[in-house]
Amino acid sequence: MTAWSSKQWLQVPFDEVCTGILASGGIGGDHELEAAPRLVPGTPEERYQMLVDRAWLFLRFVPACDWFRVRIELPADMSSLLVIAEESWFAEPRAADRRLSLVAKQVATDSPHGRRIERWERAVGVADVDRRITLFGRDRSGPFSILDGNHRLLALARRLRDGGPSLAFDAHVGVSYGPCRWHGDAFRWEERPERFGERRYVLRIW
Repeated sequence: MTAWSSKQWLQVPFDEVCTGILASGGIGGDHELEAAPRLVPGTPEERYQMLVDRAWLFLRFVPACDWFRVRIELPADMSSLLVIAEESWFAEPRAADRRLSLVAKQVATDSPHGRRIERWERAVGVADVDRRITLFGRDRSGPFSILDGNHRLLALARRLRDGGPSLAFDAHVGVSYGPCRWHGDAFRWEERPERFGERRYVLRIW
Protein backbone atom coordinates (compact mmCIF):
# COMPACT_ATOMS: atom_id res chain seq x y z
CA MET A 1 0.00 0.00 0.00
CA THR A 2 1.22 3.48 -0.89
CA ALA A 3 0.34 6.20 1.64
CA TRP A 4 -2.08 8.65 0.07
CA SER A 5 0.23 11.59 0.68
CA SER A 6 2.98 9.70 -1.17
CA LYS A 7 0.88 8.89 -4.23
CA GLN A 8 1.29 10.80 -7.47
CA TRP A 9 -1.25 13.64 -7.47
CA LEU A 10 -1.76 15.05 -10.96
CA GLN A 11 -3.74 18.29 -10.88
CA VAL A 12 -6.57 18.38 -13.43
CA PRO A 13 -9.22 20.92 -14.48
CA PHE A 14 -12.78 20.51 -13.26
CA ASP A 15 -13.78 19.74 -16.86
CA GLU A 16 -12.00 16.39 -16.59
CA VAL A 17 -13.91 15.63 -13.39
CA CYS A 18 -17.15 16.71 -15.07
CA THR A 19 -16.43 14.44 -18.05
CA GLY A 20 -15.83 11.48 -15.76
CA ILE A 21 -19.12 12.02 -13.92
CA LEU A 22 -21.10 12.34 -17.15
CA ALA A 23 -19.42 9.29 -18.69
CA SER A 24 -20.27 7.23 -15.60
CA GLY A 25 -23.95 8.15 -15.72
CA GLY A 26 -23.70 9.28 -12.10
CA ILE A 27 -24.94 12.35 -10.16
CA GLY A 28 -28.48 12.52 -11.45
CA GLY A 29 -27.98 10.10 -14.34
CA ASP A 30 -30.14 7.05 -14.96
CA HIS A 31 -27.79 4.77 -12.99
CA GLU A 32 -28.61 1.90 -15.30
CA LEU A 33 -26.02 -0.74 -16.11
CA GLU A 34 -25.69 -0.68 -19.85
CA ALA A 35 -22.98 -1.30 -22.40
CA ALA A 36 -23.81 1.65 -24.65
CA PRO A 37 -21.55 4.69 -24.14
CA ARG A 38 -23.22 7.56 -22.28
CA LEU A 39 -23.63 10.89 -23.96
CA VAL A 40 -20.85 13.35 -23.13
CA PRO A 41 -21.15 16.71 -24.94
CA GLY A 42 -18.24 17.89 -27.05
CA THR A 43 -17.28 21.18 -25.38
CA PRO A 44 -16.42 22.13 -21.78
CA GLU A 45 -19.31 24.60 -21.71
CA GLU A 46 -21.82 21.95 -22.81
CA ARG A 47 -20.42 19.40 -20.37
CA TYR A 48 -20.66 21.85 -17.47
CA GLN A 49 -24.21 22.79 -18.43
CA MET A 50 -25.26 19.15 -18.57
CA LEU A 51 -23.81 18.57 -15.12
CA VAL A 52 -25.60 21.65 -13.79
CA ASP A 53 -28.88 20.48 -15.34
CA ARG A 54 -28.55 17.00 -13.87
CA ALA A 55 -26.83 17.73 -10.60
CA TRP A 56 -27.19 21.25 -9.30
CA LEU A 57 -27.22 19.94 -5.72
CA PHE A 58 -23.87 18.27 -6.33
CA LEU A 59 -22.38 21.60 -7.37
CA ARG A 60 -24.05 23.37 -4.47
CA PHE A 61 -22.77 20.92 -1.88
CA VAL A 62 -19.12 20.87 -2.94
CA PRO A 63 -16.82 23.63 -1.71
CA ALA A 64 -14.19 25.11 -3.98
CA CYS A 65 -11.72 22.29 -4.61
CA ASP A 66 -8.37 21.69 -6.17
CA TRP A 67 -8.94 18.59 -8.31
CA PHE A 68 -6.44 15.79 -8.90
CA ARG A 69 -6.18 12.44 -10.63
CA VAL A 70 -4.90 9.80 -8.22
CA ARG A 71 -4.23 6.08 -8.61
CA ILE A 72 -6.43 4.02 -6.28
CA GLU A 73 -5.56 0.48 -5.24
CA LEU A 74 -8.18 -1.89 -3.83
CA PRO A 75 -8.34 -3.46 -1.34
CA ALA A 76 -5.22 -1.62 -0.05
CA ASP A 77 -6.81 1.86 -0.05
CA MET A 78 -10.28 0.80 1.08
CA SER A 79 -9.84 1.91 4.69
CA SER A 80 -9.55 5.56 3.54
CA LEU A 81 -12.85 5.60 1.61
CA LEU A 82 -16.13 6.72 3.17
CA VAL A 83 -19.66 6.50 1.76
CA ILE A 84 -21.23 9.92 1.24
CA ALA A 85 -22.89 11.47 4.32
CA GLU A 86 -26.37 11.63 2.87
CA GLU A 87 -29.76 10.79 4.36
CA SER A 88 -30.72 8.09 1.86
CA TRP A 89 -27.70 6.13 3.08
CA PHE A 90 -27.79 6.92 6.81
CA ALA A 91 -30.56 7.97 9.18
CA GLU A 92 -28.03 10.16 11.04
CA PRO A 93 -25.20 10.91 8.60
CA ARG A 94 -23.18 12.99 11.08
CA ALA A 95 -23.07 10.13 13.59
CA ALA A 96 -22.74 7.22 11.15
CA ASP A 97 -19.72 4.99 10.63
CA ARG A 98 -19.33 5.50 6.88
CA ARG A 99 -16.36 3.25 6.17
CA LEU A 100 -16.74 1.62 2.77
CA SER A 101 -15.87 -1.86 4.05
CA LEU A 102 -18.41 -1.62 6.88
CA VAL A 103 -21.26 -0.24 4.76
CA ALA A 104 -20.64 -3.01 2.20
CA LYS A 105 -21.50 -5.52 4.94
CA GLN A 106 -24.43 -3.64 6.43
CA VAL A 107 -26.49 -2.16 3.58
CA ALA A 108 -29.79 -4.02 3.32
CA THR A 109 -29.97 -6.21 0.22
CA ASP A 110 -33.68 -5.46 -0.25
CA SER A 111 -33.21 -1.67 -0.15
CA PRO A 112 -32.95 0.47 -3.30
CA HIS A 113 -29.24 1.00 -2.62
CA GLY A 114 -28.73 -2.71 -1.90
CA ARG A 115 -30.43 -3.79 -5.13
CA ARG A 116 -28.34 -1.37 -7.17
CA ILE A 117 -25.13 -2.56 -5.50
CA GLU A 118 -26.12 -6.17 -6.23
CA ARG A 119 -26.57 -5.39 -9.93
CA TRP A 120 -23.18 -3.67 -10.05
CA GLU A 121 -21.54 -6.53 -8.18
CA ARG A 122 -22.28 -8.85 -11.08
CA ALA A 123 -21.12 -6.39 -13.74
CA VAL A 124 -18.61 -3.85 -12.45
CA GLY A 125 -15.07 -3.82 -13.84
CA VAL A 126 -12.13 -1.44 -14.11
CA ALA A 127 -13.65 0.22 -17.19
CA ASP A 128 -16.64 1.22 -15.06
CA VAL A 129 -14.53 3.00 -12.45
CA ASP A 130 -11.37 4.26 -14.19
CA ARG A 131 -11.62 8.09 -14.10
CA ARG A 132 -15.30 7.68 -13.23
CA ILE A 133 -15.08 7.86 -9.45
CA THR A 134 -15.14 11.21 -7.63
CA LEU A 135 -13.81 11.59 -4.08
CA PHE A 136 -12.92 14.53 -1.89
CA GLY A 137 -11.18 15.17 1.41
CA ARG A 138 -9.63 17.90 3.50
CA ASP A 139 -6.04 17.02 2.67
CA ARG A 140 -4.01 14.45 0.81
CA SER A 141 -3.79 12.04 3.74
CA GLY A 142 -7.54 11.32 3.75
CA PRO A 143 -10.05 10.00 4.57
CA PHE A 144 -12.08 10.69 1.43
CA SER A 145 -15.84 10.83 0.99
CA ILE A 146 -17.23 9.27 -2.19
CA LEU A 147 -19.23 11.90 -4.08
CA ASP A 148 -19.90 9.84 -7.19
CA GLY A 149 -19.45 6.08 -7.44
CA ASN A 150 -20.76 4.89 -4.06
CA HIS A 151 -22.66 1.93 -5.55
CA ARG A 152 -19.79 0.85 -7.79
CA LEU A 153 -17.19 1.02 -5.01
CA LEU A 154 -19.48 -0.84 -2.62
CA ALA A 155 -19.95 -3.52 -5.26
CA LEU A 156 -16.17 -3.82 -5.64
CA ALA A 157 -15.76 -3.94 -1.86
CA ARG A 158 -18.16 -6.87 -1.69
CA ARG A 159 -16.42 -8.66 -4.52
CA LEU A 160 -12.99 -8.17 -2.93
CA ARG A 161 -14.34 -9.32 0.42
CA ASP A 162 -15.30 -12.58 -1.27
CA GLY A 163 -11.79 -13.13 -2.57
CA GLY A 164 -11.83 -11.21 -5.84
CA PRO A 165 -8.56 -10.02 -7.38
CA SER A 166 -7.03 -6.69 -6.36
CA LEU A 167 -7.27 -3.87 -8.87
CA ALA A 168 -6.10 -0.33 -9.56
CA PHE A 169 -7.73 2.60 -11.34
CA ASP A 170 -7.55 6.40 -11.53
CA ALA A 171 -10.04 8.47 -9.53
CA HIS A 172 -10.69 12.21 -9.35
CA VAL A 173 -10.02 13.59 -5.89
CA GLY A 174 -10.95 17.07 -4.71
CA VAL A 175 -9.11 18.66 -1.79
CA SER A 176 -10.91 21.32 0.22
CA TYR A 177 -9.98 22.31 3.76
CA GLY A 178 -13.35 23.62 4.92
CA PRO A 179 -16.34 21.74 6.33
CA CYS A 180 -18.89 20.25 3.95
CA ARG A 181 -22.26 18.59 4.42
CA TRP A 182 -21.18 15.47 2.52
CA HIS A 183 -18.37 14.86 5.00
CA GLY A 184 -21.02 14.73 7.72
CA ASP A 185 -20.21 18.23 8.96
CA ALA A 186 -22.81 20.58 10.42
CA PHE A 187 -24.85 22.73 8.07
CA ARG A 188 -27.43 25.42 8.64
CA TRP A 189 -30.33 27.21 7.00
CA GLU A 190 -29.72 30.95 6.59
CA GLU A 191 -32.66 33.30 6.31
CA ARG A 192 -32.74 35.57 3.26
CA PRO A 193 -34.79 38.75 2.69
CA GLU A 194 -38.52 38.18 2.27
CA ARG A 195 -39.94 38.01 -1.23
CA PHE A 196 -43.62 38.54 -2.05
CA GLY A 197 -44.34 38.36 1.67
CA GLU A 198 -42.75 34.90 2.06
CA ARG A 199 -39.77 34.04 4.27
CA ARG A 200 -36.90 32.47 2.34
CA TYR A 201 -33.93 30.34 3.41
CA VAL A 202 -30.80 29.04 1.76
CA LEU A 203 -28.88 25.98 2.86
CA ARG A 204 -25.35 26.90 3.90
CA ILE A 205 -23.12 23.89 3.40
CA TRP A 206 -19.61 25.27 3.91
